[in-house]
Amino acid sequence: MSAQPAEQQVEDSTLDAEISSLIEDLLDEHQGFERAAFQALAQSYLMLLAESERLASDADRSYSRGFLRGLFSEGARPVREKES
Repeated sequence: MSAQPAEQQVEDSTLDAEISSLIEDLLDEHQGFERAAFQALAQSYLMLLAESERLASDADRSYSRGFLRGLFSEGARPVREKES
């Protein structure tokens, strides 16, 4: 005897099933017009690329070049006394 009744279906959570579901949702959203769905998908992809480039640019500007070279502002940390 099965652990689940025949009416209950196990939800498929694989990547292929998720992609298929997203494609169906996209087509439903555009009333079955495949060209409109592809256009919306391409626009979303291009916006994602632009955002990714912007975030990468922000990350490049966010680190301290002085810190990476081992230089710090005066007073930022105690200066070691040179041993004679």
